[in-house]
Amino acid sequence: MRSGKLPLKAVAVTIMALVLMALSTASFSIPVDAHMPGAKAPPAFELSPIVITDDGTEVEITIEDVGNYHNERMKEFKRDMLKKQNKTEEEIDKIIEKEFAGSTGICPCSSFAFRAALLGISELWGDEIPERADIKFITRRPTPGATQCLQYITGTGPGVPDVKSKGELQMILPDGTEVTDLSVKNLKKYMVDMNLSNWNIVIIRKSTGDEFEVQVKEGVIPEGFFELRKKVKVEKTATPEEIEEFRTQWEAVRDAFLTQPDWELFEGVEEPEEEEADVVGGAIFFSILVIGLGLLVVLSLRVRVKAR
Repeated sequence: MRSGKLPLKAVAVTIMALVLMALSTASFSIPVDAHMPGAKAPPAFELSPIVITDDGTEVEITIEDVGNYHNERMKEFKRDMLKKQNKTEEEIDKIIEKEFAGSTGICPCSSFAFRAALLGISELWGDEIPERADIKFITRRPTPGATQCLQYITGTGPGVPDVKSKGELQMILPDGTEVTDLSVKNLKKYMVDMNLSNWNIVIIRKSTGDEFEVQVKEGVIPEGFFELRKKVKVEKTATPEEIEEFRTQWEAVRDAFLTQPDWELFEGVEEPEEEEADVVGGAIFFSILVIGLGLLVVLSLRVRVKAR
């Protein structure tokens, strides 16, 4: 001690004490992905609801329903996690209120899954209303937002209201791994390294065996998004500038799925012909209008000349 060096045993005890103190006061452990702290609210948008029947009863599912469900499931997960850290109910309430302040549960993953389901159901059923039990999803995206959205639609998740008959949800990752435990805790194991191939959902009409695959296009997810996400959400090594950049990209991805048309978001989806017809029709109408005005001007000039 006189030489200015601490004995190894004392150093070890000190380090252990600091680690225990950090663990006892932290509210981390597993990051919550239901929201991005500091993110702006979603922009104004219009998305049709998903309409299904459940044992003959018509059910309308909006993206707000999905967002609320996702939010509540993640709050439950966070609450259970904090209880294991011996937090009091008062402490837990304060932490959850602060962490979820302003969260709608409408995140990039939940909005992607909702749009994929909406598109797939439209393609497979057309104007028909599908029975919930006839719907099956195969998802490649092991995130709570996407998973809980599909659980809500199929009625396979905990606490989904008014479920009489259930659809089916299967998770098979791009490498072929099948994930059967869809709890938030288990999903976190598969969220470390993800890429564009994870933004993929297959919708199946069970009664006919018809399938429709939804794959997000290149360019919808900003360059560097996956690397930044890993730094911010997994490794926790991101600088303040990187966190701000990821927040901006997170908002951009969410907003794209809320506002952009299917053909700009997903592979193999063509712009509807009626849209092109409207453009052509508009161009023809404008041309006729210009020609008509031109003829009126010419006739007007001729009349003036004759009058003179």
